[in-house]
Amino acid sequence: MKIEIDLFRATRHNTLEVVKNLSLEQVNEIPDGFTGNIVWHVGHMVATHRGLVYQLNGAPGEFEKEFVLKYKKGSVPEAAISQQEWDFILGKLISQIAELEKDLANPELWKPTTEYTTSYNYTITTLDEALRFSNVHQALHLGYIMAMRRCLKNYSPN
Repeated sequence: MKIEIDLFRATRHNTLEVVKNLSLEQVNEIPDGFTGNIVWHVGHMVATHRGLVYQLNGAPGEFEKEFVLKYKKGSVPEAAISQQEWDFILGKLISQIAELEKDLANPELWKPTTEYTTSYNYTITTLDEALRFSNVHQALHLGYIMAMRRCLKNYSPN
């Protein structure tokens, strides 16, 4: 699982690099041609990782229901978020790395996987598959974030 953790860490750090110099207004902006914003994609990465890896594999802990509903598959941003919520999401984006590494070292934490077929048409049947798919899912959303950043009204790559 070292490769999965390394990829998870790399994608999370790359995501942070892409968004770290953007203003709150920019991450809340829904660029022309998109139905979401950068905030939603990062929040979705954080919430979905928890569901795919932890909930499907019986591990304890989850986000408040309101957070999950706000960032679940099929949802869209309803309003701009505050700096406090953005800081929470970015904090979780990074803190989930060490949490995952620590939790994977504890086999007692994990239960048999609840089989789940994703909208990607991939069926998860094991913890390893959940980790691998979580990485694919994150990379997909990092791609969206990178594309959105280029489409922001006041974005300058310098």
